[in-house]
Formats: sequence, C-alpha cells, structure tokens
Amino acid sequence: MSKFSNYLRKLIDQSGESIASISRNAGIERTSIHKALKDERILSYKAMQILARYFGLCTEERQEFFRLHDISLQGEDAYENRQAVCDFLNTLASVDFSMFPPPKVNSLPLTDSLINGEYAVRSIIRSVLIYEVSHHTDVEIQMFLPEKLDLTMEFMELWLNENHFSVSELLYLHRVSTLSPNPARRNLKKLGSIIPLCLASRDSYKPYYFTENQHAVTASPLIYYIITPSCLLQISEDLSTARISDNTELISYYRNFFQTKLQNCDLLIQCSSNIMEVLQEYIAGTSPDTMQVFMSQPCPGRYITPAIIKKYLNSNDMPYHPMYELVEQHFSVLRQDQITYLTVFTEKGLSDLTQTCVLQDMPPQYVPPLDPDDIRQMLKTLYKEISDETISGLILRPTHLQLPDYLTIYVTSTGIHIYTTNAFVFGAYCCNIHIQEHSLCKIFSEFIKNLPGSPLVYTKEETLNLLKQYIALMP
Repeated sequence: MSKFSNYLRKLIDQSGESIASISRNAGIERTSIHKALKDERILSYKAMQILARYFGLCTEERQEFFRLHDISLQGEDAYENRQAVCDFLNTLASVDFSMFPPPKVNSLPLTDSLINGEYAVRSIIRSVLIYEVSHHTDVEIQMFLPEKLDLTMEFMELWLNENHFSVSELLYLHRVSTLSPNPARRNLKKLGSIIPLCLASRDSYKPYYFTENQHAVTASPLIYYIITPSCLLQISEDLSTARISDNTELISYYRNFFQTKLQNCDLLIQCSSNIMEVLQEYIAGTSPDTMQVFMSQPCPGRYITPAIIKKYLNSNDMPYHPMYELVEQHFSVLRQDQITYLTVFTEKGLSDLTQTCVLQDMPPQYVPPLDPDDIRQMLKTLYKEISDETISGLILRPTHLQLPDYLTIYVTSTGIHIYTTNAFVFGAYCCNIHIQEHSLCKIFSEFIKNLPGSPLVYTKEETLNLLKQYIALMP
C-alpha cells in the first residue's frame, strides 16, 4: 500500500465513520474512496479539497495529505523535482534588487597565519571584496567556491551600488549519471544563486561549469579560492579555515591555473544587455514547434500582428526597420497554428494588464501602453483559444507558487531563456540569460509536463472565469 492510502485509511479510522457515511455526507463517490485505499485510483484535486475540509485537517495535516497525494500522482522523485522548481521560482520571486551601499574598508586585511572559524572566514572574504572593488577600477575576480559559500548578496550589493568589476566563477555541477544524490535538484538550487548575479551585474558575471569527479575536486584541504588583483584567498570546503596571501607569484600561478581550467569548461549562461542582441536572442530562443512562457502577465505574443507592431513600435534612437523585422520575425513564429503554446501567468499580472494596458515585457521607450480595445481583443482571443484547447493557459495559485514579476521565462526545445521585464530595477530588455545545461533543461521540461491539472494551477474552468471577469472590468 502507498503512503497516501495508509494516510487516508488513518484519517477515516480517526473519524469513526464508515466509508459509506463519508461518501454520502461529503458528496464523493464511495467507489472512488475504496479504489483510492487500494491504490487503484487517484482522487481528484477537488475530492482532496472536500475531504480535507470534511476531516477538519489542521495546516500540517493538510500539507501532508496533499503531499502524499502528489507523490502518488507523480512518483516521489518527480514530486521532489517539481518542488525544486517551485523553490527555485519562489526564491527568485523574493529577491530584492534594492540594497544599501556596503561599508567602507580602508585597508586589505592581510595576514600570514590561517584564519579560523566560519564567521571570521566569511568576514574577511567580504572585506577583501569591498576593498578591491572600491580601491581599483575594472577589477577582475576569479573564483572557485565551496558549495556552502554563497556570495550572491555580497556581489549584488556591490554591483547594485554602481561598482564596476567583473567576476568569472568556476562551478562544479553534479553529474546525473553519478551516485550524487538528487544531482539535478542540487544544480537547480545553485542556479537560483547564479541568476540574480547575472541580472545585477548585467553581463559582468561569467559562470563556467565542469562535471568532473568531485573526489578529485576536494582532494586538498584548501582547494577553493578567490583571486583578486591584490591577493589570493584559499578556503576550506567547510569554511572553517582560510588563508590570505599577497604573494604575486602565487597569485599569478593561480590565475594561470584558473584560465587553463576555463578552456575545458562550458559557459553555463549566455548573457547580454544590448537591445539588438536581446531581440536576436528572442528569435534564436523561439522554437518553431513549442513555446512555454512563464511571466506575471498572460503572454500576448501570439496576438501581436504586423498591424499592432506598426501601430506601437517606436524607435528614435535605434534603426526602426531592423527592429521591426526582428520583432515581426519573432512574433510570426508564435502565430503559427502548429506551435504548442503554453502561457503560465498570475491573477495579479492579469489584473495589472487590464488596468494599465502596459505589456510588462516590452521596453516603454519603444512600446507605449496599448489601447484598451487592443488589450481586450487579445484577451478575448486568449479566452477563446484556451476554451477551444488551441493553446494552454494556466493561472498559478498564489498560495502554492510565486512567479518573479521582473522576469519572463521561456522554456523551449533549445533551452531555458530568461528576459527581464519593466518590473526589474534596470527595466525590460536590459538583460537576457540562456541556459542549455541538460539536467536543468530536463527538470524544467518535466515540471511543465506535470503542471496542467496539478494543485499549483487553477482548473481550466476557474481560469476562464477569471479571464471573463477581468475582461468585463476593463474600461
């Protein structure tokens, strides 16, 4: 018997009622309950909600009830993968891109002895980074960090406060074929720290990755390091010990070693902040057979016609015709009938679109707010195509999953493609990110495949009702 069926049996026994009584009073078919107890049928999400209310489950019991149900529906490994993607998106949704300036550091904290204790190690790393970027121009930093050490906030506060420097990082990604537990999920967690760095740096952060045997990586007690213009920081895996040196020969040796390693590594993320390059990447990332878009607003790309482009595209500081051709080339693919089109969005994003008529993924300097009639027509067409199942439209349940409103995430056969929206501190089209690493693409693809019908999204009927309501509220 599955863990879910055992848990359901426990709830029934605790209620003191017969299955027939529960079926009659809750309005659920008795055969459905019997077959669920024998693992012959999976209860619907609606039936699960009814039973959770009927048994009067507390928050913890309700979470466990639905968790075990999801595991029965998907399998434990697929469920854990789904949760990893949810955690990744929720983490990105909570990132704050407004930071106070870092404190001043007036001298480099050099020492010939070992630095002991995790707090002291973290403190000296931060002091070194602040000193280097504030006392030198165009600083280049190279690093290979232990998995326990996350410097996302340290680097973000420096970049977001207009310090100009670049970082190249060597990342160890877990191989799916090895015995490493949950390799794809561990890689996805690492990606959650990398994305904010790419965005805050606007193409000044370069993450390279390799997948060698980890035992070879950790053979030395101070194998991890940070190379700055003035010093070398060597770090233990558990952050208990570090050593800082200003020996120029040693710094040069490590820098040459780092550059040699990069030659055998792949760049995990392609990134650019040039608007014409971003448009080119939109096209390169547009698959002719499938397009799955995550953004706060419903994606209207399928309904952007040549007439709409000509009506709204404005380019005073960029060549109009090349921009028009790139934009039309992108949207013409989305208009094809044979493309599998999925738009995943939030109710808040839908509400904002109907109230402001602003397309969040379009730079306002090039695309002004649309006329309400044009937005209304797009949403009516979206409603019809979801209703006819020409496309898939899913609204996320805000209690289960948050989307970062400052990002548009395209998942296609060519990889994961991420673009900033107007909600980002530097605006839409300021940065684009492209990921082709196999394990990360696979875990996202599986997540999307299992998204329709899951508790993470509203039902088709609920989605259509919400669309109808917001269309009716438009001026």
